[in-house]
Amino acid sequence: MDGAAICQRDGRVVIAFPTNDGTTCILVGWRNHEFHEYRSDIEGNYLKTIELVPDLAERVRAGRREERFVGTADLPNFFRKPYGSGWSLVGDAGLHRDPITAQGIADAFRDAELLAAAIDAGLSRSQPLDAALAEYERKRNEAATPIYELTCQLAVLKPPPPELAQLFFALQGNQAQTDRLIGAIVGTVAVQEFFSPENVRQIVARV
Repeated sequence: MDGAAICQRDGRVVIAFPTNDGTTCILVGWRNHEFHEYRSDIEGNYLKTIELVPDLAERVRAGRREERFVGTADLPNFFRKPYGSGWSLVGDAGLHRDPITAQGIADAFRDAELLAAAIDAGLSRSQPLDAALAEYERKRNEAATPIYELTCQLAVLKPPPPELAQLFFALQGNQAQTDRLIGAIVGTVAVQEFFSPENVRQIVARV
């Protein structure tokens, strides 16, 4: 594959992207309460889900599986207080979301930068350490909340509401804004910036 592919149907999602040594990683998702049904026939349900994307399914049938299947239904969404006496947390340790938006590594880099600035402020005595760490938590929460809420919405794998479906339809053929949508999902574009009323109106007005 030259790039990533994402396909969502009611209760199902298929995500494929190239990875190391010429291989492709293909993830499929079902709703959490269906986990035991899925486990009753892992390979069969995996391949059946990929059939929702006929072009990808054809390539999978012509390919070779390189690794064992790996999966989980233990995917809680939570914020933790990210600091205390002698300890601090970054990334998934302090804030965990369903992996449908693949935010974990981006979170870790963001939090590490914010935390380093807070510790520097505390140790240099430019600010009390507790106050600096509290500010780290505030900035982390402020930065993470929009994509956290979007992730929780996407993770239920329900059909998008009408206004979101209209937006997705309007994105067809609009590569620049499609790239920005993907950026909002993976953390390189602010969610509130992409989904602002002004930007949404601009996208829909082109159709």
